[in-house]
Amino acid sequence: MSTYINNKLLQDAIPIIEQFYSIKFSYVDALINDKKISTPINSQLSLKNLIAELQKQTKLYFKITGPNFVTIRPLQKKDTISICGYILDEDKKPIPNIRVFFKANRTNTITNRKGYFENTEVLYNSVILISAPGFRQKILNTKSFLNKKCNIIRLTHSQEEILDEVFIQEYLAKGITQNKKVINIDLTNVEVLPGRTEPDILQSIQLTPGVNNPFETASGLHVRGSSPNQNLILWNGIKTYHQGHFFGMLSAFNPYVAKEVNFYKSGISAKYGDRIAGVVDIKSENKIAKKITGGAGFNMINADIVTHIPIIQDKISLQVSGRRSYTDLLGTFTYKQLSERVFQNTKIASINNKENNFFYTDYNANLILKPSDNNKIEINSIYSKNDLDFKQRNPTTSFGDDLITETEGYNINWNHTHNKNLDTKISGYYTKYLLNYQFITENMGLLKEVETKKNSIKDFGTEFGIHYKISKHHNIAGGYQFSNNNIRYAFVTSTPNYELILDQDDRFLNTHIGYLEYTFEKPNNFYASVGIRANYYSELNQTLIEPRLFIEKHITKNWKINASTEYRSQATSQIKESIISDLSLENQIWTLANNDVFPIIKSYQHTFGSSFSKKKWYLDIEGYYKQIEGITTLTAGFINPIDNTYHTGESMIFGIDLFLKKNFKNYKTWISYSYINTNNTFDGINNNESFPGNWNIEHTVKWSQFYKINNFQFSLGWIWHTGKAFTNISRVDESGEIIILEFDKINSDNLPVYHRLDFSAIYDFKIKNASKIRYRIGASLLNLYNRKNLLNREYRTTNTLNNELINSDIFSLGITPNLSFRVFW
Repeated sequence: MSTYINNKLLQDAIPIIEQFYSIKFSYVDALINDKKISTPINSQLSLKNLIAELQKQTKLYFKITGPNFVTIRPLQKKDTISICGYILDEDKKPIPNIRVFFKANRTNTITNRKGYFENTEVLYNSVILISAPGFRQKILNTKSFLNKKCNIIRLTHSQEEILDEVFIQEYLAKGITQNKKVINIDLTNVEVLPGRTEPDILQSIQLTPGVNNPFETASGLHVRGSSPNQNLILWNGIKTYHQGHFFGMLSAFNPYVAKEVNFYKSGISAKYGDRIAGVVDIKSENKIAKKITGGAGFNMINADIVTHIPIIQDKISLQVSGRRSYTDLLGTFTYKQLSERVFQNTKIASINNKENNFFYTDYNANLILKPSDNNKIEINSIYSKNDLDFKQRNPTTSFGDDLITETEGYNINWNHTHNKNLDTKISGYYTKYLLNYQFITENMGLLKEVETKKNSIKDFGTEFGIHYKISKHHNIAGGYQFSNNNIRYAFVTSTPNYELILDQDDRFLNTHIGYLEYTFEKPNNFYASVGIRANYYSELNQTLIEPRLFIEKHITKNWKINASTEYRSQATSQIKESIISDLSLENQIWTLANNDVFPIIKSYQHTFGSSFSKKKWYLDIEGYYKQIEGITTLTAGFINPIDNTYHTGESMIFGIDLFLKKNFKNYKTWISYSYINTNNTFDGINNNESFPGNWNIEHTVKWSQFYKINNFQFSLGWIWHTGKAFTNISRVDESGEIIILEFDKINSDNLPVYHRLDFSAIYDFKIKNASKIRYRIGASLLNLYNRKNLLNREYRTTNTLNNELINSDIFSLGITPNLSFRVFW
């Protein structure tokens, strides 16, 4: 049996539909009085597809509330609808490969060769921005896509080609945007970056002005003169204490699992705490999967696989991933170059009769549940491990270095929408970090001595947050956070007959936090965020109040200014250990603040900036001043070679970041310049006079180019900076039995100028045009002209009977090629 309902009032059609599908509708009569529909009714049209068609034609929301019931109500802003469209030019020709930006959830999609795009889950009554080079930007509302099969959207040519708002959104490259000084990286849509065949999270951040990396590592983010341990790096709300693979050369976060990254240098929200420098907030997919998606691939270091599987339609989905290096099985040319950089000046590089087994691995699992329209639950986990097993032997004695770093973390997050103005969040996290190093000496197969270094962290916390929309322009958010942090470290030498504890520490800290933030936003005119954060450190019996302020004002359509001020504190820090340094790898140890040796680190930061955009040009400039109190010679790395005593001090940093970008049709180029001046002052050192910080690099220039043609992407990047500060020696006294070094003033010299050129290329393709499976081949070259850069220089003497002077120079990576292949489904 089949029939066709032709332009019939919905109230008259409902009895026919109820009888055919054996269902009952629930509705208010006045809601459907004037609604008319036209649709076939037959066994080939499922109830789900019928409801989707009725929703389009009536602009009402049809929800299946039981096995035989359907409720009809008005559409609300929190509801999601399915939309599609074809984008054509004035001659009705399709416009392929252009971005369609969904403003409500800050996601993108790209049109295919027919100009077609779709989104099966977009918020009703939200804004869509469509932009293409050479055309005027189109701003649409999702409401306009109802009662049509697929919208036909025509773009008209423009002299300015793209409105200024779009230029501001795209920062470094496609997929990397900036809004109110927050740099957002959409890892599902990011273009190829210089020297990378894959979108490494932390290395992408290093391309931004104000971020330096003196040692060429991925995890070494020195944000505006601060050290890496002063950055807050979150994975789905889980605090992380170790972010590197291969001793920091690679990021420990799988970029194909992460969906987006928000990076803050200033104007930090009051909800973020426990660190005084940058904030890197990494989030994985948070939408229920409609179908099985994922990808798998390999490069010259590791292989990985990621998949996202729907479990219950529109209710539950699971994303899982695994990645492992094969460096313990196969030494590729890429691994060889990275090894030379990492193991230089260690015994691994200097000993011939040796075995070196090293690998790393990481896993992720994310469970997403949506039991109702108003509730969403996310359960996330992360695990990563680096394992080094190095052995050296002679006829009677064998030596072994076992070094393991391990990170494990979990988070559960429940979001509840009470109404269109009120949301609440409850979450909890647990993270564990372990560093375990053993230097084992055996004689004729019998254990002789074990030198051990251990550092462990157990950190768990909870949060209750609330967000309330007061009115169109006014919002308020606040909440309570709690954390319990237990950190241990120990340096132990043991033999079969005795155990000697060289140093150890075991303490915990409970912190109670309350935060409140008010925001006012009038688009294209004025934005202000005023926040306050109160921290109570229980075991230290200290309360710190942290005010935060960020404002942005549009002076004209193309020009705006901004300013921020903030006060922040940090109760965890890293010290550079020098007790057990046989291998000289992973020698940073985490510790907690106390009322004796390590004070709470406090920081003030003030910024003022301006940006201008017009006709494909974008210029951004910002100056800042930062003062850090509570640093020590242990945390700042000055205990050697200056003296062997403990000192406290402060650091004052001021600088300027400048960024200039120009877009062309298929080519874009951007250049940045940063000036940083860091001065440290310690009681009892350098006559109490200030001196440059250990990581001070005054002038940095980064210049990048990107070009796209058909399915090829090319990227070229050049980085230049002045040499890092270091302490030179003025005299070496070898007249006695022990060599005595006399040092110049602290950090009064600079290493030679550093510069490097990197290149990348990727090619995307499909074997069959209609196939949903696509492939990517990538190639990259780091340090294209093989520049030998000096990264660090230290002088020391050996503690053996054969007392010798050692010049520990660390050089950069040589020319380093890499290849990758990936399949997406």
